[in-house]
Amino acid sequence: MFAGRNSRQIFRENGRWLGYVTDLFLPIVDSETGDLRSLPFPGSAADQPYMTMQVIKLIQLNYRKHLADRMKRIKAKGK
Repeated sequence: MFAGRNSRQIFRENGRWLGYVTDLFLPIVDSETGDLRSLPFPGSAADQPYMTMQVIKLIQLNYRKHLADRMKRIKAKGK
């Protein structure tokens, strides 16, 4: 999803997870670093639903991998 693939292809492959990405992760993440700017639900980190946070951490891991890959491509073009 982060690489800008065709949305139909994304939906077929990951349709059940898109809500987590678009409705939970993207609104609370810093787009430059992948760090969480806020928590998805009111309360402290301990008050967050466990499985929701596990899914968000997995999405965050993949987002940061996408950012690192993008930086490698940019650096390779500059050489």
